[in-house]
Amino acid sequence: MPRPVSDPLIYDQAAFARADHLVIGIPGALSPVRVMAPLKRLATQDRAVAFYRLPGFDGRPADEFVNMDFAAAHIVDTVGQGGFKRVDLVGHSTGSAIAIEAAKALRQRIPQVDVRVAAISTALPAPQPVLAGARGALGTVGAAARAGSLSPRKVWLEYYRTLAYGPNADTDPQIAQAADALVTANEGRISLPQDGLARRHTRALRRWTNPAPETLQGVEITLYHGAVDPVFPPRAVVRFADTLPRADVQLIDAHGHLLMLTYPEVWSRITSQLNR
Repeated sequence: MPRPVSDPLIYDQAAFARADHLVIGIPGALSPVRVMAPLKRLATQDRAVAFYRLPGFDGRPADEFVNMDFAAAHIVDTVGQGGFKRVDLVGHSTGSAIAIEAAKALRQRIPQVDVRVAAISTALPAPQPVLAGARGALGTVGAAARAGSLSPRKVWLEYYRTLAYGPNADTDPQIAQAADALVTANEGRISLPQDGLARRHTRALRRWTNPAPETLQGVEITLYHGAVDPVFPPRAVVRFADTLPRADVQLIDAHGHLLMLTYPEVWSRITSQLNR
């Protein structure tokens, strides 16, 4: 897979130079760094905040692929240049997988660094990404039926409701109202998966395998996951966490795959984790 030619990381150079604690926000597939914006308020004199841009967003060329090995190595190189004592990797979905791979690489190359991971609606190793694709295909068929349209945008906006709140978005009036409000508030910023961008964002994930436990020894991992996530099922997330040496799963009732939007309290939980 080709390596990116652009620098995916963005951060304030002055903050980077003075801090000994680095937080890196990594969005999920088809998402700009804006979805990780609440991390900005965690910046202090001693803590810098950086963001990892995905292809097609935030000025990064759209023809590049997400390359998890490159992403991990690039993050390690950046941490090494800054001489940080602690690194917190905060990812969403595919970004969580990148965060876990970066944590592995950090433990191997700079073992003295205190590394922690906060994974929001984490992606899972193979074969789950392929199964997620199949679930997504079925979900869009159902969304087309509910929307009464084959318009890609109308179907995607309907499926977005399910992404956010799971199947309850169609059966529970209160949750349906919240789903409608979410779509209305974000409609102008919701991007359709087109022009092969989804494939470029997720191809590497399909080959991701379970990390060996010893490669993450000493890394504290907290997984925040919606209890009705339609992309990566909670039971599979719990099984995945059981394979990791220091992982804790926090399931959020009545929420789906877009916790950072539907459950803003997740940022308070992450803030508590970072301040420990």
